[in-house]
Amino acid sequence: MKAIFKRELMAYFTSPIGYVFIGVFAFISGIYFNQYIIVEGNGDVSVPMYSSLLILVLLVPVLTMRLIAEERGSRTDQLLLSAPVSIWGIILGKLFAAMCVFLLAMVTSFPYVVIVAIHGVPVWGDIIASYLGFFLLGLSFVSIGLFFSSVTESQIIALVVTLGVLLAVFLMGILPTTGVSLLDKAIELLAVTERFKSFVDGVFKPENLVYYLSLSAMFVFFTVRSVEKRRWN
Repeated sequence: MKAIFKRELMAYFTSPIGYVFIGVFAFISGIYFNQYIIVEGNGDVSVPMYSSLLILVLLVPVLTMRLIAEERGSRTDQLLLSAPVSIWGIILGKLFAAMCVFLLAMVTSFPYVVIVAIHGVPVWGDIIASYLGFFLLGLSFVSIGLFFSSVTESQIIALVVTLGVLLAVFLMGILPTTGVSLLDKAIELLAVTERFKSFVDGVFKPENLVYYLSLSAMFVFFTVRSVEKRRWN
């Protein structure tokens, strides 16, 4: 798994993808942070982080589209599957590499936390909870993108499908209630971004942690099954 992780991480920075992801995220989220914290003089870091959710929806598909689709498209997946590493090791290595790039993008917002700490009175509980929630949400999104990258040979198809799914779950988080109990519960279950609000409010709910970890684990499992099926075809 370590070799897969290093290979994938290096691939992000020998191509424009890693730089584009971190650069665009830093630029757009920086606008939010600058406007809210510096221009308006607010000290609540969680608000611009919540505003950055749409950036994740748009950028994560770019980060994940090549993870497995590229292997399938270039016919190197069978060679990879014959390597002395388990399928779980392959998938987790790719997942961890993508999350490493994601974490590097998150780090670009740390200077704003420092500014708040120097010139204001930071509420560290809210800040830590917001970053934890943002990481968990990113992990869920990357796991979803990883799965859709495993079911196609086309990186473009993987990007479009992942983008469509993430947009759908994002929109479910802002839909009004329908009044139909069963439908509302289904929407609540699928509204992945909605649970991030409690982290933004500085409220740590164990059920939300379990939700994000379970969702990520489920899509990683689906990815492993998809790749296993490919091995025997």
